[in-house]
Amino acid sequence: MGVTMKKVLSLILIISFPIYFGCSNNLVSPAYTNSNNFGQVTLKISSDSIPNNIVKVTAILSKSGEDTLTTSVEPISGSSANLNFTNVPVGSWHLKVNAENNNGLILYTGNTDIQVNDGEVTNVSLTLIQTDQGTGSIFIQVNWGNSNTNWIDYSNNPVLSVKDIPYFTLSVDQGQVFYDDGIYKMWFMNLYYNGRTNISYAESNDGLIWHLGSSEPVLTAGQPGDWDDNSVEMGYVFKENGSYKLYYVGTREPHTGMRQIGLAISQDGINWEKYPDPVLESDSSQWYLGIHAILKINNVYYMYYDASPENEYTFNINLATSSDGIHWTKYKGNPILTANQSWEQGSIEYPTITNYKNRYMMTYTNGLQKAVGAAYSDDGIIWNKESNNPVFTLTNIKNNWCTKISYPYLLRVGNEFRVYYSGYGTDNQFHLAVAFGQ
Repeated sequence: MGVTMKKVLSLILIISFPIYFGCSNNLVSPAYTNSNNFGQVTLKISSDSIPNNIVKVTAILSKSGEDTLTTSVEPISGSSANLNFTNVPVGSWHLKVNAENNNGLILYTGNTDIQVNDGEVTNVSLTLIQTDQGTGSIFIQVNWGNSNTNWIDYSNNPVLSVKDIPYFTLSVDQGQVFYDDGIYKMWFMNLYYNGRTNISYAESNDGLIWHLGSSEPVLTAGQPGDWDDNSVEMGYVFKENGSYKLYYVGTREPHTGMRQIGLAISQDGINWEKYPDPVLESDSSQWYLGIHAILKINNVYYMYYDASPENEYTFNINLATSSDGIHWTKYKGNPILTANQSWEQGSIEYPTITNYKNRYMMTYTNGLQKAVGAAYSDDGIIWNKESNNPVFTLTNIKNNWCTKISYPYLLRVGNEFRVYYSGYGTDNQFHLAVAFGQ
């Protein structure tokens, strides 16, 4: 973090008091052994950490698609107190803890994300931070923008180059990275002299050193007469119920420029079975489509795609929704994000999204492929742009290895943030690179 975050951390050391969850010596305790896709969260407040003016501590667990869980305790100074959540559905939850005085004012608060495992007690250490007598809270979380977060370009970029591909390609582009079972998995696009494209797959233990997971592309254009018989381009991959789902862009032969969105399913991320028809079709007002993010909010799928009218090539960011991931309805309020900042130069594209502390964060790039911006949303529909946009530009690039940056893919693993992006190198080819949030 930058200078601002360091000041906040110093403040925390002076005015915070700790609350510990479960046994301090073990991250996971085997004491809770019932197993039925549920776990238990135990919060233990140590006896010497409770200020005299705190009369109530409330813990709140929230997770998209699940009921919010709440429990409270009235601690006594000089004695320990416990809060317990039992039968918590497994998965990633957001935990918020508030400490109140006898007037109901929140004097201390804290937030963290926790992973609840099947049949286990989850133990996490959390510090509650003092507020200004209930009028405001100090939250420690990653914020996009030059004021709080520095984006550091990896010194050994690019991490995947055309020279790493055994079959000849002009570029490796549009990398989308997925962290799964301790492995970084990347799907990316290849471009050839005839203008056609296909999709390949690579793996990495650290997200920096990559090797191909297949000796040939894993998704190629369809058969003559198919809606995607000219090219397939990278879109978005996620895993649901043990299967990988790849939303991709397809074009027809002879190439008309019309770009539509299709869906393919895989059990291993390498062998894919396509749906026969596009799941989101083009029209004259949205002729060129690009898919880059999918969220699932309250059992509804949200697709984020960029689109431009026919022959205009000025893009905005749009939304479509679906109850099954196959049949999609374009949002009546489209576009949800438009190019209205000077650095955007009239066109914004390639939205990628992650969620952190009950908030959605988006990255996108301008039409000139010179800079990356950020936006935030509480509901996935209404977005507010970072006031310090752009958050990553060519001036951040180390060693001046590229002259354009595009297709930023925002990845969060735990509390670490990375942006994988395509860089147009001095060799006039696109390569894949990464920057780290600090």
